[in-house]
Amino acid sequence: MDGYRFWQSVLEAFLCGMEKQFTKMRELTGGDSVFCLNLCEILTPAFLGQEKPEELISKVVKENQITEPLERIYAGSSFCSQYFLHLSCWDALFDWCRENGWNLTVTLPVFSQKDLKKGKERIGEILEKGKDVADEVTVNDFGMLKYMSDQFDIRINLGRLFFKDARDVRVRPYQEGEMTPNLLSCRDDFMEGNDKIRGVEIDPTNRYIDLRNCDLDGIDLGIHSPFCYMTTGNICKFASIHAAVEEKFRPNAPCHMECAGIYEHYREKFDGRNADLIRYGRTVYFYNNGSRIAGKKIDRKIYFPVLEMEEQKKGGKKG
Repeated sequence: MDGYRFWQSVLEAFLCGMEKQFTKMRELTGGDSVFCLNLCEILTPAFLGQEKPEELISKVVKENQITEPLERIYAGSSFCSQYFLHLSCWDALFDWCRENGWNLTVTLPVFSQKDLKKGKERIGEILEKGKDVADEVTVNDFGMLKYMSDQFDIRINLGRLFFKDARDVRVRPYQEGEMTPNLLSCRDDFMEGNDKIRGVEIDPTNRYIDLRNCDLDGIDLGIHSPFCYMTTGNICKFASIHAAVEEKFRPNAPCHMECAGIYEHYREKFDGRNADLIRYGRTVYFYNNGSRIAGKKIDRKIYFPVLEMEEQKKGGKKG
């Protein structure tokens, strides 16, 4: 056996042992989770009107063998302030949640300075109209965390953009290794001193996520699936489609939601493995539905049905 194969066999044995350890820990920390549907970035008026959302939910539940009842909808945006400001179907969404007895999480993006005043006004309008169903918000930056804590009596989750840990499906050690989110390993003073923070939302960045030494007492853990966001930014490719050449690719430029209902799918081979990437709006995601959590029960499974929604529109099967 040459040196490369020897060390490959050692690594495989180590990973096999680690997987057994994490499987056992997951059984010990497992339990019932709340099933949530994440419509952030993909919700449109047409979806609530003509595209039969109940059929989408049935498809998600059946194809993923989900046994928990749907209890919560996430709406808004984690990544795009323009999408959030343009989203106009909140009233229909509130009615849909009331009819089905679901709670609603309003997800807030990071607003640029030019949109901050408008964003605050919109947040107030949304929470007032939906106060009987919108019982919490997810924030993605410290400024909005402080604003929501000071101005509203509402439960707050720390969103995906709070977690800056390395993630890239093209780099094998990132995806196949073990990690502990930096923010949760230190439990900074801003969390200790804010009793409105009641939840955190993480992505399936790695095969193993170790939370054994994280102080999460009283904090609900939500994990997004089946996609992990890999990178995002302030420039939207789709918003530049109709712009003149000299006006393309401007940060936080006003748009007409050109991204609605469009996504790009890339499949490339990196390090001997096929990697599936999708671009939706400003954000690139990769498929990773196999993360194992150790040390903390998963309280919420937050499912992003982008592929099922596109399948439903086309009347065919997922590719």
